[in-house]
Amino acid sequence: MTGVRDAVGVQRWRVWFDGATDFHVTPEGLTVGVANLFISDYLKSHFADHLAAAAQQAFGRPLPITYLVQPDLFQKRRAQNLAGEVAAMERLALPAKAGPKPSRRPSPESRPLFTLNNFVVGPCNQMAAAAAAAAVQAPGRDFHPLFMHGSCGVGKTHLLYGILHALRKAGHRAVACLSAEQFTNEYVAAMKSGCMDAFRFRYRNLDVLAIDDVHFLSGKPGTQEEFLHTFNEFDGQGRLVVLASDSAPREIEAIQDQLASRFSAGLVVKLMPPDNDTRRRILEAKALQMGRRLTPEVLNFVADRVKGSVRDLEGALTRLIAFTALLKQPLTLELARQSLADFAVSMPRRTGLPEVEEAVSAFFGVTVSDIHSDRKSHSISLARQTAMVLARELTDLSFADIARHMGGKNHTTVLAACKKWQTLVTSGTEVRWSDRTDRRTMTAESLLAHLRERVQR
Repeated sequence: MTGVRDAVGVQRWRVWFDGATDFHVTPEGLTVGVANLFISDYLKSHFADHLAAAAQQAFGRPLPITYLVQPDLFQKRRAQNLAGEVAAMERLALPAKAGPKPSRRPSPESRPLFTLNNFVVGPCNQMAAAAAAAAVQAPGRDFHPLFMHGSCGVGKTHLLYGILHALRKAGHRAVACLSAEQFTNEYVAAMKSGCMDAFRFRYRNLDVLAIDDVHFLSGKPGTQEEFLHTFNEFDGQGRLVVLASDSAPREIEAIQDQLASRFSAGLVVKLMPPDNDTRRRILEAKALQMGRRLTPEVLNFVADRVKGSVRDLEGALTRLIAFTALLKQPLTLELARQSLADFAVSMPRRTGLPEVEEAVSAFFGVTVSDIHSDRKSHSISLARQTAMVLARELTDLSFADIARHMGGKNHTTVLAACKKWQTLVTSGTEVRWSDRTDRRTMTAESLLAHLRERVQR
């Protein structure tokens, strides 16, 4: 209806027609769809002559005009506008000097090897694999969300993309996978550009939302609040949120208690580093994907030598294949020994007391000087005791050495701390403390395990 726009003027067209009306020509005449009775009455009283003149000019004869109330008109147009704003929001998220497309999280299609069918299942990840399969069978029905956690390189991202591959194949097209960092960056860009409606429309109208590296939300209260509202949109609607993190929900530092509670309300599963048999089968599967078949002797040698994550195994395998290709020799046990002679083997290592103290003090929000002092506030005492326990476990220092390094204390203090925590772990006692953002609760065993992992990173 260009004639109407020209007749009423651009400003009044934008206010009363654009996005608020819908025109249809039928054998009976011209039907003007409107969102409500108020707009219908206003158009009749102010623009009826303009509409009649424009219709006669366009069709060469007078047309009867009917006004039809369409309550969903605003919603439909709003959805169209928001969908268009999403692309603009993504462009605004680009750095000023960036010319090409923004760097985005790989889509499920870009990681074809990450499927549930080729995920190697073992005692270290059996529960997580079963949970992923159940999520595909009935998204959001039995648990919401699915929260997977574990150290780097144990298979969290593989399962994340495997779930999305399977759901896409089953017909769930509205799925998205991104890192918590990408979610944060897009949120900040939307805030700066005034595109929050488009941002929310994009992520709150999905069937499945998968977020990797959730621990990145630590210390970002604004993003946490936005993600909580996004998460709530999925609750109770038969849709699925899948999350992956280095830490369990309650172990993520500086995160809202409400958000941690929502994460914990679903199914929380932990993936552990692969055991020897699983490492062997992973190596065999990865080698076949690369078009190689390793002998049992080579498989056993590499699995015994590289005791770290799947990424460590992949690095060792890449080196093996590179050696055999460059030297043009068969991949024998002797060549495997030669190629991995100086390979950095990932194994649990002995560590130093300063590393223990730094990791523990950072976690509890105190200083190393606080640990060495005689101050007895709850957080400082808790940090001091756990540092003593981990120092005894992870270093070669005696009780007396630890006591002397921690402010010249008596060795019996260290001994008492170790005995106390052994009892707390055995009895499954929960430990409570307050950090910079909220009150925290963890079992003694989980707390020590988390701190142990932080020290050994």
